[in-house]
Amino acid sequence: MTRIAVYGTGQYGQAVVRLAERRGWQIVAAFNRAGAKVGQDVGRLAGLDRDLGVVVQDCETVDFSALEADIGVVTMTDRISENFDAYQRLLGAGCNVICHGGEAIHPVAVDADLGARIDQLARANAVTFTGTGIWDMSRVWSGLLITGPCTEITSLYHRSLTDTEGFAKEILLGTGTGMSPEEFDRTVGAANASMGGLYPIVMHLVLSALGYTVTSCTERREPVLLDRAFHCEAIGRDLEAGSCAGMRSVIEAETAEGVTGLAHMEARVFFRDDDIEHMHWEAEGHPSARITVERDDASNMTIASLFNRIPDVIAAPPGIQLITQLGPMTSTARK
Repeated sequence: MTRIAVYGTGQYGQAVVRLAERRGWQIVAAFNRAGAKVGQDVGRLAGLDRDLGVVVQDCETVDFSALEADIGVVTMTDRISENFDAYQRLLGAGCNVICHGGEAIHPVAVDADLGARIDQLARANAVTFTGTGIWDMSRVWSGLLITGPCTEITSLYHRSLTDTEGFAKEILLGTGTGMSPEEFDRTVGAANASMGGLYPIVMHLVLSALGYTVTSCTERREPVLLDRAFHCEAIGRDLEAGSCAGMRSVIEAETAEGVTGLAHMEARVFFRDDDIEHMHWEAEGHPSARITVERDDASNMTIASLFNRIPDVIAAPPGIQLITQLGPMTSTARK
């Protein structure tokens, strides 16, 4: 039986508990920052109708050396620097780690030094670290698979549209939602450093996995403006026409081999009836090919992607193992 430790007992951590209970996998530990969740039974906290006999523990004070789990599921932030204490504690206890979050998908490309530390820590304890989530199939593997029919590739193009209405308020504010165009340019739009945001990771990882040497991967952020007034429930106020509904990241990548990558990745509120959340890839070459993935339920797809990768990570070699090294994700419905 798979033994799981949950590190972070918010929306995603609680969903992992419910899925594990349904699948017959065992939750053996649960950790969270100090607060109201500490001391609660994780089964009740996750909305089950019974206790699991596992109490949420304070991650800052618990003795991780006593942990006996096959894998730790980290559901905290998108930033590996903010999650590093969790990684260090779990990996140091001899526990495989699977982490939700954009940067964890390709740690070395985000921060070479920190990525190397994570890899060394995992190898020293003979365990595996993998970052995954909704980008696994819908962004990364769809981009890889569409190149399969090509005998020559000259460029890749990626376009996506993400509905942010259900996101946390701080994430929406981070995409500029509700800002004037001028405020956007001063804040969100000013962060243009290579690999400085989350979205460049996708193109970088896909090109690298195809065997190309990425020499440059830059991001430019543009405001997406409302053409009419709109009440945004997520931030709790009316947005004026001409204010920002979100942002568009323009990613440009170059490789030593001459293959280029371009992406337009839009994340915003205010979806019209004919808007569909989607990820689209085009591989230009011989022959050219295209693929589009539509997402009906982004929140549950994120959780399911994280959960379905658990068997792959447990079975993988020690060290950082990228999702591109684990093969396409498969369902755990019959496992």
